[in-house]
Amino acid sequence: MGACELCGAEGVSTRRASVSQSELDCCNRCVESMSLPVKHIPIATKTPKTETQIVGRGVSGIDIMTKEEMELAGDFHSRIRRAREERGISQEELARMMNEKIGVIQKAESGIRPTDSLLEKFSKSLGVSLLVEVAPHSHTIVASEKNRGMTISDVERSESEPVREKKSKKKGRKFGVSRSGARSRR
Repeated sequence: MGACELCGAEGVSTRRASVSQSELDCCNRCVESMSLPVKHIPIATKTPKTETQIVGRGVSGIDIMTKEEMELAGDFHSRIRRAREERGISQEELARMMNEKIGVIQKAESGIRPTDSLLEKFSKSLGVSLLVEVAPHSHTIVASEKNRGMTISDVERSESEPVREKKSKKKGRKFGVSRSGARSRR
């Protein structure tokens, strides 16, 4: 889901369409109402994973960031707590099982990210999966309608509508302030 670059609609599916010698991501409503030609992009069914080569300073080789397929779940702390409570184990007992301090358990359950070795211990001792598949980075988070940016349609509208001037407020007297100002000692 994205935002239409033509009308500004957010949280809608968009298609690449040609609009006056440029290509924009437009919602279906804009494409249909303006009869815009849509650019068809072939969808690849399966793409082989390519590894990027690092060139320059440091150790040359394969970029380790491209190999990551799993990442820590956003709700790892609730998964740990839920699994511990389902097994009827207290935090002290879990700490003893893992050969760790109770503070480590308390921090992990409160949402502070533990080290990778501790995550492995949690997974083994509680039998719970704390890792999830990496979400593709091509998805964007859409902001709310209140603070959306300006779109091409907004520019066209602003050129056709006259600019309205704001009414100036009448300055009134503030409470607790005298009209003559501060008194001076002489």
